[in-house]
This record gives sequence, C-alpha cells and structure tokens, in this order.
Amino acid sequence: MSASVLKLEKRLGISLPADYRSFLVAHRDRLLDHARVFLPPRSGVVDSLLTADELLKNDDRKQIGIPEKSLMCIGGNLLGGYLYTKVSSDALGQIHYMERYEFREQFPSFSAFLDDTQPEAA
Repeated sequence: MSASVLKLEKRLGISLPADYRSFLVAHRDRLLDHARVFLPPRSGVVDSLLTADELLKNDDRKQIGIPEKSLMCIGGNLLGGYLYTKVSSDALGQIHYMERYEFREQFPSFSAFLDDTQPEAA
C-alpha cells in the first residue's frame, strides 16, 4: 500500500473504500490518457483524477473539497466540472459530479463511476 494513501486515510480518519483505495495506489498521474465520458443518459466528462499526493497537498492548503458536505474533490475537467467522493460514514465512497456549481450526477461508488463512463475516443 502506498504511504501517501495511508497518510491520507489517517488525516481523514477513515479507511477509503477498497475500489478507490486500489485506484489511488496504482494512479500516479493526474491527467488521464483519455477523458472519461459519462454514458447516456448521464452527461459529463472527467479528464483528471487526483493522485494521493495531490489530495494531501490540497488538504495542506485547506482546499480538499466541501467540508460541510463531507465531500473531497478527487478530479474534474478543464471546463470547470468537479468530481467528489463522500468521506463520512453515511454514504462513504459515493461519487458526485458538479458543473456550474450544481450537482448533476451521482454514483454509488468509484467502481460504479468507472462502469458508467468510458474512455473518450482518441
């Protein structure tokens, strides 16, 4: 397990869901090779997913997400879309997508987010 992931979990005071934890351990670069496009009827695109080190830096800067909603920003797109994961015991690991300051999509888990998106064609 990555030392950065363990440090992030310690700061958050939770164990991240296994699917997202596994992703963070393997994920080393913020920009994705291909953006993830939401499958219909959903709408959205994500072209970056933060690494554990970037999440820790955001926490150091007090820019981790939306604390009052227990949401940690884990990625987004260059046009201003943001991807969050729930980091409290209620709905832990739930994924939320926001555009123009409005929540647009929700997924029950990181795995469900990956299942309901596909890599953008090159």
